[in-house]
Amino acid sequence: MLPTNIISTLFGHEELSIIADSEYFLRECSLLGFNTANIFELEKLPKNSIVFSFSNDAAKMTFDLAKNTKSKKSVFCATQVFEPTVDAALYSLKLLLSSNFEHALCTQRSVLNMLNSHDSFFLSGNDADAQVSIFPHAQAYALLAEDVSYDFVQSVAEFFEVHYAHMHPEAPCPFSFTGTLKIEGILTVLRKPNPLLPEGLKVSLKWLSDRISEEGALLSIKDNTITSLTIKNEEHVKLLDLAAGPRGLKLREFAIGVNEAIASNIDYKINSQMNEGISGVHLAIGDGSSGYHIDFLSPSVSVSPTH
Repeated sequence: MLPTNIISTLFGHEELSIIADSEYFLRECSLLGFNTANIFELEKLPKNSIVFSFSNDAAKMTFDLAKNTKSKKSVFCATQVFEPTVDAALYSLKLLLSSNFEHALCTQRSVLNMLNSHDSFFLSGNDADAQVSIFPHAQAYALLAEDVSYDFVQSVAEFFEVHYAHMHPEAPCPFSFTGTLKIEGILTVLRKPNPLLPEGLKVSLKWLSDRISEEGALLSIKDNTITSLTIKNEEHVKLLDLAAGPRGLKLREFAIGVNEAIASNIDYKINSQMNEGISGVHLAIGDGSSGYHIDFLSPSVSVSPTH
């Protein structure tokens, strides 16, 4: 069954193609009834597309083709920096097709209005006990309906979260977070191998991810610094510190997820970009280059103004 929601919300019931650099993945998508094409056989993007890149070359090609395409609407899924397997991509596609894009975009607007109208918030639900302050210089990143009314190439993650990012360590952080969260899953990204990082981190982080998805974890933060990550009272904060690189345990991101529709289908063992949009909040450390970027997902958490 083709996805009526994404077609109507983003593409106006027009024809949709799935583009990728994996023939196996494209065959599976064809069986689902989609038009498909290998990205390396194109001279420009189709008018409406969902792109899955399994390699950095394919990701680069996506944006090169976009420059040569006058009219395009494209949702971009950077599979290669998460888990570049066909199974993971098919899982991501399943979540994408089950998502309510119209509701997510509307919810982003509501969340953005709330964040712009207050500066102090408390978190509740799923045993959350935390507070966050947003500073006057802060700029929230959000995607609104008008942003996708005309031509666009947007990362799939942008459809499902409103977030603040602390990009440059020397600049002031746009938020201050203190408290504890129950963590249901993590995501890990390292854009390219870094010989300065300790060996074996990928295996260790996969082990940690599996443990958290099975047993949950408790994350503690004080003044934007992670102080503890425990699974059944076992401490794992040293692994995080090693993996995150020079920025260590300092928070890099605070985000509010708005994708309610994927809750019943989410699998936290899969390192999929779609997971981070789950309705709730997530925090992140690391920049993904000098060290791993690690997202900590806490679903079913609400953010409300303190006053």
